[in-house]
Amino acid sequence: MHPIHKNETGLFQELARNKDVKFGQISLLVINPGCSRGGHHHARKEEWFCCIRGQCRMDLANIHSNATKEILLDESARYFFKVEPFWSHTLTNISKAKACYIIIIISEEYNESDPDTFKFEG
Repeated sequence: MHPIHKNETGLFQELARNKDVKFGQISLLVINPGCSRGGHHHARKEEWFCCIRGQCRMDLANIHSNATKEILLDESARYFFKVEPFWSHTLTNISKAKACYIIIIISEEYNESDPDTFKFEG
């Protein structure tokens, strides 16, 4: 996590640098309270997720080894969490009151004819 610089006018924080991510596109994901998004994996794409508002749980499952992980993404600890290919990921907003805002950096642009997105059947 990059440091937060605060003063009387507000704050500034770098979220990612060129060495941190492989850039293809940047997206905003908003998840309503109690709702989930995702439930898929990629064979090529790498994705970096950063919560900028709210709190969500990310459930991960490796489709080859069946290993699982649970990550908490929270607005109070802004950092990018990297999801590698072949890891299914589902994000659930665990707040009962406010939407969760997630910035996603994706290693390649979305291509409708070759989306590299596969529903997780686990």
